[in-house]
Amino acid sequence: MTRRSMSVLAVASIYAALSLPAFADVQNLSAESAHKLVQRGELILLDVRTPSEWAMTGMPRDSVGANVKDVDFLAQARGAVLGDLEYPIAVICRAGNRSTLAASQLEAAGFAEIYEITEGMAGLEGIGDGWIKRGLPTDQFLPPDR
Repeated sequence: MTRRSMSVLAVASIYAALSLPAFADVQNLSAESAHKLVQRGELILLDVRTPSEWAMTGMPRDSVGANVKDVDFLAQARGAVLGDLEYPIAVICRAGNRSTLAASQLEAAGFAEIYEITEGMAGLEGIGDGWIKRGLPTDQFLPPDR
């Protein structure tokens, strides 16, 4: 390969790398830390469980409900951060499975700073007690009028 073609290839590689979206590393966050960050206005918390679960236990204080199984989940997530994909966002479910799915979808959609509360609402052995057992505040879920 000639020196000129190597230079062209190097420039093309740099250009291609810069044009690709940067993917976030999903980080773990305790329920307690998430609560503190939400209260300080430094984090949006998405509760990705179902409305029936929200009705049974309430939702984490000041969280946004966005069922990960809804077809418009990503639109709901974008709305929660007012379109600012750089704004820190965390996801919580009952015990970690759906929050992992949600975090993966957010990452693929270009969200830059994603946290997963792996202990969830109910707690997970070896991970943490969860939002409810820690006694963190919840808000009652009121379904919209039909």
